[in-house]
Amino acid sequence: MNTNSLPTEAISIYNKALENSNRGNYSVALSEYKQAIQMYPYFMEAYNNMGELYSIMGENELAISIYNKALNIEKNHKILLNLGVEYYNTGNYETALTYFMDSVHVNSEFIEGHYYTGLASYNLKDYQTAEKHLQDVVKTDRKHQKANYMLSHIYYEWKEYSKVIDCLEMIWDSFEDKSFLNKYYGFCCYHIGRFDDAIKYLNDALTALPGYSKYKDYLDKMNYKSKVAEIGDIDRAIQELEKCMMSETPKLRDITKLSMLYIFKGNSRKAEEIVSDFKSKLM
Repeated sequence: MNTNSLPTEAISIYNKALENSNRGNYSVALSEYKQAIQMYPYFMEAYNNMGELYSIMGENELAISIYNKALNIEKNHKILLNLGVEYYNTGNYETALTYFMDSVHVNSEFIEGHYYTGLASYNLKDYQTAEKHLQDVVKTDRKHQKANYMLSHIYYEWKEYSKVIDCLEMIWDSFEDKSFLNKYYGFCCYHIGRFDDAIKYLNDALTALPGYSKYKDYLDKMNYKSKVAEIGDIDRAIQELEKCMMSETPKLRDITKLSMLYIFKGNSRKAEEIVSDFKSKLM
């Protein structure tokens, strides 16, 4: 904030508004920001903070109006971003994108501007533009969680599985949903031929799921008769699936289903042989 030409009293009221805003006294804060603006009509920061409060209060149109008043004072990259976010939150990604791109044109090193440009581009299915701006983010902040997460989606769509793994490794320590990461990592390992790693990570993903232990105990306690009652005629299901696989090239989901049926039947050795045989043919 440039305080050289600002009246001291306007700054004092602005600071009180900040305090009330932080305490959740939004109505009082808005009133104080308006007072500060009356004293100094070019108080861009006060306009910006008012827009943020209106946004928090769900007053989207008022927020947009206030941000535009701030832009009339100065084409500031943070205000451009905030204005774009208002349109983004209503699903108007094209309009949002214009403001996000303007923000990085004003300040090419504005990380949040690059991130939101990438995010809006992704929603508009312009993955090349999304990748470019998200890469600009991680060049500055290698472990930026959201940017790496979005990049992992893009690279998975492009079947660039090694790049997906690189992105996931950057956020491994900070990402709370380890089940999701293990699953995603496991699928990528499978696609690039790291089958042992794929089994490990997919197994970790499975065991991390809520209720897995309870479900596993439940299956372990079932006898063959109760399993038949639970999932139907196991032998018949095996025969039908094996017959189908004889006439078509087996897919991973067929192999998985067949191996699980043998596990239900109590023949874990056969289940392991099926998976191992499928794996050897892929290598």
